Amino acid sequence: MTMDKVIQKQQRPWWQWLAGFVVVGLVGWFIFQTVVDASVRSVRVPAAQLIISSVQMGTLEDVISVRGTVQPLNSVFLDAVNGGVVEQIFVQEGAFVEAGQPLLQLSNTSLRLSVANNDTAITEQLNYLTNIANGFETTQLNTEREIINLEYRITTLERQMNRHQELVAERMISQQDFEAIVDELDYNRRLLVNTRARQALENRIRQSRQVQIAEQIEKLEDNLTLAQTSFESLLVRAPISGQLTSLPVQIGESKLNGQRLGQIDVVNQYKVAAQIDEFYVSRVSPGQSARFSLSGTEYSVVVDRVYPEITNGLFTVDLIFDQNVPDSLRRGQTLQLELVLGSPQETLLLPIGSFVQETGGNWVFVLDASGQSANRREIVTGRRNNRFIEVREGLETGDRVITSGYSAIINAERVQLDQ
Repeated sequence: MTMDKVIQKQQRPWWQWLAGFVVVGLVGWFIFQTVVDASVRSVRVPAAQLIISSVQMGTLEDVISVRGTVQPLNSVFLDAVNGGVVEQIFVQEGAFVEAGQPLLQLSNTSLRLSVANNDTAITEQLNYLTNIANGFETTQLNTEREIINLEYRITTLERQMNRHQELVAERMISQQDFEAIVDELDYNRRLLVNTRARQALENRIRQSRQVQIAEQIEKLEDNLTLAQTSFESLLVRAPISGQLTSLPVQIGESKLNGQRLGQIDVVNQYKVAAQIDEFYVSRVSPGQSARFSLSGTEYSVVVDRVYPEITNGLFTVDLIFDQNVPDSLRRGQTLQLELVLGSPQETLLLPIGSFVQETGGNWVFVLDASGQSANRREIVTGRRNNRFIEVREGLETGDRVITSGYSAIINAERVQLDQ
């Protein structure tokens, strides 16, 4: 009887184990990618609808394109100081006028009556104050006359007393008559002292009141001049020489106090008012230059004033001509200018596109190596002009970026490109 032979189980070859691990890994990676792709917000967009640009090194000309409007360098507005009805128009809109030249005549019956009443009232007050001042002068003269009379009386009594004193000793006049002269002399002396004290008081009062009266008279005369000027203001005159660019009035039309009557512009002196995106508000300052072409000739202007107020994402600057002013320049004309913000520098550049309006230049969609999809990526940008934007962080030379508008893909994290 033979015994059974034990058969040993053969082990699997190592390559089968390796193949199994590879298959399991691929299946796991596929499942992982499927889960990740499902969690990422993706949008499919035809590649033909997108603009794709490459990041490259280059020289950034720190220039921005702005649109400006030609305005007068100096303008004076004509407002109705006192309202009235337009009675006469002496010049036509667009005419050149000289300073002081009559432009139009207003009529105002109420103002005429008011000025007449004010003239009468002010004249009465002036007469009253003048009478007071004359009264002080009269009082001064009367007091001086009293002092003169008292001094004369005292001198006369002193002489009488000296003569009668000898006669009393010889008993030629009575003692009673002599004493009466002495008493009257003493009375007049005390009266003179009192009158002089009253004169000093009157002088102090007169001097103080004369200053007050002079001030009141000056104010009344100013008021009288003002009243007469307010009536004269009904004849509107040109405050400066220039061109009457606006005079929207008609004969018989009623104008209110402070209402705009017209505008005079200084001839051949212009400025350019331009509105710039608030992104550049910290980089624009007085003294920077800008250039533009007109009729085949290039001209330059300089930033004169930067207005700090921002409206609808824009701020305003005034630019003035630093050299020649174009002969063909007209008020209200639109100019396309290139404003120089700084000197050119070598840096990493991304062509500018509509995406800047949606992202503010803070992130972009960058294509992968296959060019079949683009992922959202945060970047840091710097200066920009009308062609390029400076990239400081987040991109490298050769990266391809979607630079067209992001309105349809702004909420996505990945963009699938359909060829």
